Amino acid sequence: MKPANEDVLRRYLLGRMDPESRDGIEARLFSDDQVFWERLNLAEDELIDAYAAGTLDDEEKVLFDTSFLSTNERRAKLEFALALGAYAEQRRNKRRGSWDWLRVPVAAPRWVLATAATLMLLLPGVVWRIAPGGGSPTDVTVSLASGLLRDGGGELKRVLAPAACQLVHLELSADPEPYAGYSATVYEVGGEEIWSQYKLVGIARDGSVAVRLTLPCESLPEGDYWVRLRGVMPGREPIPLDRYDFRVLRD
Repeated sequence: MKPANEDVLRRYLLGRMDPESRDGIEARLFSDDQVFWERLNLAEDELIDAYAAGTLDDEEKVLFDTSFLSTNERRAKLEFALALGAYAEQRRNKRRGSWDWLRVPVAAPRWVLATAATLMLLLPGVVWRIAPGGGSPTDVTVSLASGLLRDGGGELKRVLAPAACQLVHLELSADPEPYAGYSATVYEVGGEEIWSQYKLVGIARDGSVAVRLTLPCESLPEGDYWVRLRGVMPGREPIPLDRYDFRVLRD
């Protein structure tokens, strides 16, 4: 099924759709199309960010207030986005001391502002889109932890691959075992192998080992994937280690 256009999802979230088109969107939401559900969540987050940044036009602002903010979850997301924006604005003000922003009255509680940046790094399922030097995104880097299986009830790590993406770097966090090296294989969720890499080196980091697997963006169409990491010792068969699950969304 074709991915929904971003503008279509935006109009749905703002209540701008005709009944027939709205019913089509909602039918997909009640299906088992998990990727479509993720795309809608992403469109929802981007709409909240646009509102917080003040980039919506007057009509969109009215629809956002009257139609979009219809759930407690969306209102909580908006409060968090506003708090994070207030924190960033305070940090950009170079005329103030490092801690002066804590003494400035703001709409959100001060503890929210103080922890907003840290929480963004800890939220599960957060989309990672990293571009070197702040220019056109060509590489995407994401850190994956093991043990998050699709049937385990957890939320998959989402990876947003922009149109200009060339390489995806998957940083796999493993236990600090004494392996001479590692190999890793990427599979589609159905089990078909799509990429393998050998002679990988583990780098000690904060009590664990980070193993970086690199593959071309074009090898990862939108969908769900998992990685099998293996430990390599001289003269022995590779030893299966952890499994890492993730979901790719295409920009």
